[in-house]
Amino acid sequence: MTSPRRVRVLGDLYHGRIPAGAVYVGRAAPGLPASRYANPHRVGSCRRCGREHDQADAVTAYADDLDRQPDLVAAARGDLADVDVACWCRENVLLCHGEVLLRVAAGAAPRTALEAVLGGTPAAIPLFARSGSCWNTTPTTTSGTRNR
Repeated sequence: MTSPRRVRVLGDLYHGRIPAGAVYVGRAAPGLPASRYANPHRVGSCRRCGREHDQADAVTAYADDLDRQPDLVAAARGDLADVDVACWCRENVLLCHGEVLLRVAAGAAPRTALEAVLGGTPAAIPLFARSGSCWNTTPTTTSGTRNR
């Protein structure tokens, strides 16, 4: 059996599909109900805490929330221990709350999981690129131009 991993939701925001055998851990989207494991802290202006988050801040805030919710940690260890987790983040980027969840489900404390995720993330590769007033999920190179 392979180790659980994070996989990306298939399709687009309006036609998202969860890969077979995976558990969705994201926010509500058309056709996808919010997961109890969704990160309420958004990149940009956060509706939950009112702060501006970059990717690291949003994942850190999520790990802090998990630290204060032992029932949610226990639930994650039961629900997510042997399954893939699905979210909207690109698979080649480690900085994602799903990566924290995978480590917590495997038994790590939330802060320990966060340290592993933050320590393994290349800062030059964003999950999303800000384009005007919208968040663009088109992959970019480190110079900010689109990959073709």
